[in-house]
Amino acid sequence: MNRKFFILIGVLLMLVSNVHAAGISIQDNRATADYWTSKNSAGETKISANDLEMLNLQIRQKSPSIVDLAKYPEKISSQNLNGKINAAMTRGKFQGTEIPKLFKNGAGLTEFSFTHAKTNCNLDALPESCTVRYALTIRRANLRYLPEAEGWFESKTDTHYDELQATALDPGEPVAVLTESKDKKFVFVESKTYAGWLDISTLAFTDRATWLKYVSPQNYLTVIASRKTIPQGASLFQMGGKVLLRAADVQKDGSWAISIPNVDANGTIIEQGLNVPKDNGTVKGALPCSDNNLIRQAFRFLGESYGWGGLEDGVDCSAFVQDVYRSVGIELPRDADQQAKAMPRSVSLDGMNREQRLAIIKKSKPGSLLFSPTHVMIYLGNDDKGEPLVIHALSSYYTFGDQTAKHYVRKVIVSDLHFTNSNKAEMIDNLTSVGSL
Repeated sequence: MNRKFFILIGVLLMLVSNVHAAGISIQDNRATADYWTSKNSAGETKISANDLEMLNLQIRQKSPSIVDLAKYPEKISSQNLNGKINAAMTRGKFQGTEIPKLFKNGAGLTEFSFTHAKTNCNLDALPESCTVRYALTIRRANLRYLPEAEGWFESKTDTHYDELQATALDPGEPVAVLTESKDKKFVFVESKTYAGWLDISTLAFTDRATWLKYVSPQNYLTVIASRKTIPQGASLFQMGGKVLLRAADVQKDGSWAISIPNVDANGTIIEQGLNVPKDNGTVKGALPCSDNNLIRQAFRFLGESYGWGGLEDGVDCSAFVQDVYRSVGIELPRDADQQAKAMPRSVSLDGMNREQRLAIIKKSKPGSLLFSPTHVMIYLGNDDKGEPLVIHALSSYYTFGDQTAKHYVRKVIVSDLHFTNSNKAEMIDNLTSVGSL
């Protein structure tokens, strides 16, 4: 067989894969925010500031992963810090001594690489009491489960699913810096919703008073676009990211006066004063919290790329949900399992048959969250035929026939709940709970 034949087969396989991807992604008017908000006039009702504060309080009380940085201690014990570092390893499934069956730079992960990354945590050198330092991210920064920059992947050719990646932090994100890696290239930090290792070059160190301005900002812009660079072409923010204002009101030229953290040659903070145009990519404070605003914000991501742990400037399923909710002032945990536990109202679907599940889902508020063991989606409502639909950042799904096939979607899409996982279970049958405000 000649080379042209193999090329033709490859093209046909790609076309089949694309047909499957398009097959679960709804493309008609149901894939618009207007379709859903027009069906839900009650969804325009806004949650008051007091009720919003109470909802966030409930979420914090149910979420050990959300840290009150304003009350962060000035010192922590080595035992406490050891526990935090090991918890990050455990979250990434690197707590054991067995070498993971992963690939680094296209080759199998070696014992040397695995041991080196874990040794680089420098646990043996932790002081009895660790003095907390204060820093802000100066660009979008990757938080890692281990102090290692190179990606660890499940296959030789994969470049998307780095198992070391925990999450990505926006510029200007305050972090408590707790210790350094052995090679001094990384620091272990705690942010508001996640702990892990950051490349030290992504940080500007500052005093506690300056740091607290970013922890509890009084005047700020919230990014309400799916992503935005501020200033143009420099610092990439995801939806829900906050930018400090130097003046509470719009300037005479129609711009916002903002402050962006940067760093000098010694790694110390420089607060850059800049002016950026007032546009529909940001809003002062946060958007009013309502069911329909949640839907509108979710649709601003439609078609955007999927990014495992925030890699490739994208969102995974739980980052998508977190970003949408934080744009209306609701602070959720970062990971889907923690989000499920944190919702102020939750209905378990365990042990229910399909009809019972559908009955509960169809009565849920648009903007509610549907959880499975490995996924989270935003419920849109029921279409004109009574079918419940969702919007979500989906990595992949499976089809079954003569062969099992995995189809990568890697986008934010609108779909029904009948796509299938590797265990041949449709999503509707795999849901565990419905969470709402």
